[in-house]
Parts: sequence; C-alpha cells; structure tokens
Amino acid sequence: MKQNTVARAATGAALLCLFSTTIASGAGFALFEGSAAGNGDAAGVTAKGGEPGAIFFNPAGITTLPGTQVQMGMSAVAPHATVEGVNPYTGEKYSEDGRNRVWPLPHAYVTHQLNDDFWLGFGMYTRFGLGAEFDDVWFGRYNNIYAKIVTFNLNPVVAWKATDNLSLSAGLSVQYFDITLKQLIDAAGIAGLRKYNDPSPSPYDVFQEMNGDDVGFGFDLGIMYHATEKLNIGAAYHSRIEQECEGDVKYTKPAAVAAMAPAFFNDTGIKGDVTLPDFVMTAITYDITDKLTAGLGVTYTHWSTYDELVIRFDDPILPGKSEAASDKDWDNCFRYTGGLSYELNEAITLRASYTYDESPLQAETADYLVPAHDRHIMAVGCGYKTGDWVFDGSYFFEIIEDMDAPAHVAGGVMPSEFTDGHAHCFGFSATRKF
Repeated sequence: MKQNTVARAATGAALLCLFSTTIASGAGFALFEGSAAGNGDAAGVTAKGGEPGAIFFNPAGITTLPGTQVQMGMSAVAPHATVEGVNPYTGEKYSEDGRNRVWPLPHAYVTHQLNDDFWLGFGMYTRFGLGAEFDDVWFGRYNNIYAKIVTFNLNPVVAWKATDNLSLSAGLSVQYFDITLKQLIDAAGIAGLRKYNDPSPSPYDVFQEMNGDDVGFGFDLGIMYHATEKLNIGAAYHSRIEQECEGDVKYTKPAAVAAMAPAFFNDTGIKGDVTLPDFVMTAITYDITDKLTAGLGVTYTHWSTYDELVIRFDDPILPGKSEAASDKDWDNCFRYTGGLSYELNEAITLRASYTYDESPLQAETADYLVPAHDRHIMAVGCGYKTGDWVFDGSYFFEIIEDMDAPAHVAGGVMPSEFTDGHAHCFGFSATRKF
C-alpha cells in the first residue's frame, strides 16, 4: 500500500515538472530556487540536509532522512527591469519596460533509505533558465525581442553514510535544454537605404525566430561533515554540461523585401553549441543554541564557459552569411549567503537570509538577452510539521543593481542603462514521510 502511494506521488511529481517547467532569469541565467526551505536558507540545506530538496543543493544531505520521503513544490518568480537607451544617430532617448510575467519553477524529489549506510534519491528541477520579452517595435528590437531558455534536469543520486559524521554522494544529471530567440533584422540598413540598425521605425524589418534543443549529461558530487556537535560543513560539485543544439530558423518578410530579395532570409536548419557552467556550492552552519542555527554559504560558478554564442545556418541567409556570432566573455562569479534558522517549537521553524549574487556579465558585451546586474536578495521562510507532513513556504525580494552598457550598434545594442531591476518570489513545498 505504501509502495503504491509512493509510486503515485512520484508519477505526479514527474508530470508536474514536465508540463509546468518554465523559466526566469537569475544572475547570468542560473537558478537557485530548488525548494522553499532552500529559498529561505540555502546554507542550512547545503550543510545540514534535513529535507529531500537537499538533492538540488547537496545530495549528501539526504542521509539525514529516515525511510521514504517525497517532496513536491514550486517557486513563482515575478521579475521586472527597465532599459533606457539613446539613438546613436539622432540622440533621441528611449525607455522600455520588459513585459511583466510570472514564471513558475517546479521541483520534485524522492528519497529512500536502503539501510543504515545507503540512500537513494531522485530529483526533477531546473538549474538554468532565462526569460526576456519586449515589444516588437522597441528600440532594441535588432538585438532581442524575446529570449527564452528552458532546462529540465532528471537527477538520480546515491548517498553513503561513510561514518557517523561523514556522508558522501554521487549522481547523474540528465538535462534537457531548449532555447528560443526572436529579433528583427534591419533589411533597409543592410541594403544601404538608411543607417544600419537605426532604432527609428522602419517598414522593412524582417522577423527572425530561432529554436533549438538538445539533451546533455553531467554529474554531481557531494560531501557533508558533522565536524562537532554544533558545527556542520557541506559542499557539492555540479559539473558543466555541453549542449549541442539543433533546430531551425524561420523568417517573416515584408512584401517589399520578399519581392526584391526572394533568395534571402529563407527558413533553414541551425546548429549551435552551449556549455552550461559547472559550479561548487559550499556552506557551514553553527548551532548557536538548541533552537537557533546560523549559516554561511558560498557558491562559485564557472561562467567563463559561456564565452561566445554561435549559430550556424544549414543554408546561408545572405550571401556569405552562414553563421551568426556574438561575444559574451562572461566572468566567473560568486554567490554569498548568510542565514538563520530558528525552531520556534516542535512544529514551526522560521528562516531568514541575505544573499549577494554577483553577475557574470561584462558591460562591454552586455546585451538585451540578460538586461541585469549584481543582485541583493532578502528572504524569509517558515516550515510547519504535522504528523507525516511538512509544509514549507518562502518569500524573497530581489534588488538588481543598475548597469551601463556601451553601444554595440552592429549587434543591435544602443548606449543603454539597465535600471529598476527587481523581482518577487513566492515558494511552496510539501513533503510526505512514509
């Protein structure tokens, strides 16, 4: 009876992720919304485990979970950003808000204790995602009007309690990657009828939409060490994953462009490679009292793997135009977090944290796919235990620092400033113990 219940819960978790997974932008486009408890206190989950969501942060932490446990939940992120720019040809000033949307990020986990030494786990979640959407006639339309990256990870893990104080884990990460990019092309500028990529309105803009996807493979390693009665240390390595995407590019041409240049801008297949970065998550916690725990965490992300985005066309879209390339040159970066967890009573746990999340973007190569900068994240959370159930909720408010981006007119980027960036996020997880 219990096995059937677990199977149904796991199937429901899989369906939730498969049909609900979508995206929101993190620093770069990494996502750290692995569970509601982790949203409120990531350092605590990384160093001490305590919930199935540890699979996302540090899988070695599942050795703290007796029996079989199933967790399902979702974070809902509502980001906002404004881009201000200047026409480099006329000096006209512009201001554009990205379209406001709420992006759901589901997660689901199952853990099972085999015996006193070994645990199995399985996670379904998203580690990377991007969403940026603007009006079709905005001043940055020759760089981006719509960018979406969706990833979906299937993550089986095994954890070993080597000693009473030391736990180790290893896992396989199977990642589906999907990318959609939409922009307009200045056909009048290419033909010499006006200055190239002038953001002023033009009736000769060509609409371009690229779609590609792939499945890549990586691995995860984790360690958790109970150093003293009050001190816990955790660390996890999540490997880079190479995605070799294939897809197509489609064009919508104004009648005048189609008539004058029927051989140009025709639908064709595309290929492109993207290497998603590896990163290391570390944390330490200290039990100040029996009820109050403080934690510190540092995450290092190897974003220098994202140095260039190259799309290769099966058939040239213009004479000699067989690929589209844009330099990224992103920097490796750190994410720092400090948190507190307080057990109000046997049923209720309160959490709070602050995170400083460095951006990997360089101003010289910034564009409108990721119009953001460094972030400050203030989070609170609460857990409630009743019988075999645990319910966790969280909320954070994110402030994104302003950033100046110099002109790169050939790539459709005007002299710009990214301003008024912020986001709200609500998270919820439900855990059932069997």
